[in-house]
Amino acid sequence: MKKKSGGLGKGLSALIPQEDVDGVFSENNEHDIKKVDINLVKANANQPRKHFDKEKIKELSDSIKEHGVIQPLLVVKEDNEYVIVAGERRYRASILAGLKEVPVIIKDYSEKEISEVSLIENLQREDLNEIEKAEAYNELKESFKMTQEDIAKRLGTSRASVANTLRLLSLTEDIKKAIRDNKISAGHARAILSVDEKYRDEFLEEIISKNLSVRESEKLSKEFKGNKNDKPKKTIKEKKENPYIVDLEHKMSLTFGTKVKLNDKGNKGSIVIDYYSNEDLSRLLELFNIEDK
Repeated sequence: MKKKSGGLGKGLSALIPQEDVDGVFSENNEHDIKKVDINLVKANANQPRKHFDKEKIKELSDSIKEHGVIQPLLVVKEDNEYVIVAGERRYRASILAGLKEVPVIIKDYSEKEISEVSLIENLQREDLNEIEKAEAYNELKESFKMTQEDIAKRLGTSRASVANTLRLLSLTEDIKKAIRDNKISAGHARAILSVDEKYRDEFLEEIISKNLSVRESEKLSKEFKGNKNDKPKKTIKEKKENPYIVDLEHKMSLTFGTKVKLNDKGNKGSIVIDYYSNEDLSRLLELFNIEDK
C-alpha cells in the first residue's frame, strides 16, 4: 500500500467525495466504480464499530437482494485483496444476500488516512452505540491528536456533546456493557457519572431494577449514597444542607461528569471537583481549556 501525506484532519468530505458518502454517483465518477469478487474483500481489523445489529444487517440484506448494493464500498488494495475503509455493514449484508461480487471504489490511502476515514464514516452513522462513539472520539484524540473542538468541527456537533460522550469511558465495565446492551441510555449513564464513584454500580442496579426514566435517575442521583445498611445514621449535630447549594452541586456534577462539592461560607467559599484517574484529570483540564503539559 502506498503511503502519502495530506488530507488528514480535514473531515470525511476531504477524503471521500460527498457523492460517495451519500450514495449518489454522477456520470463523472461512475468509471471509478468496479465490481470485485466478494471473496477478495476483507474487513478492516481496526474497524471502530465492534457490534453489528443482526436484525438491521438482515433488513439491509433483504434490500440488497431486491435493489442491489446502491452505495459502493470504499476500499484500498493490499496485494490481491481489498480492505474495507467504509461500508462493512453493506459487505456483511451482501454476504448474507449471497452476492458473488460487490461494487467498490478503490482509494490510495495511507494507514492513518484509512483509520481516520473509518472512524469518521462510522461516527456519521446514527446506529453506533454511545460507548463505540466514545471510543471512536478517544481514538481521534489519541491517534490523530485532535482536541474536542477539532472533533466537534469535523462532525458538525458541539464540543459539549463530544466531552459528554468521552466522559462515558470513565464508567465501569458493567455500566458500559449496560449501555452497549441498551439496558440504559446515555442519559442514564450521565446521571450515574454524577454519583460518587463507589456507588455507581449500585446505582446502575437501582435504575435497571426500578426501570427508572432518565429524569427519575437524575433526581435520585442528587442524594444517592447506596442502599447498604452499613451507613451511619445522621446525628442531631449534622448541619442541614442548603437545598440551593445541593441543587447547584448536582447540576455541576452532571456537567463535569464527576462529584462536585461546594463549600459555601456566605459570600465566599470553594469548589472541589473530584477526579479518579490521570485520564479523568486530563478530561477535566480540557473542559477548562487548560494544557496538561
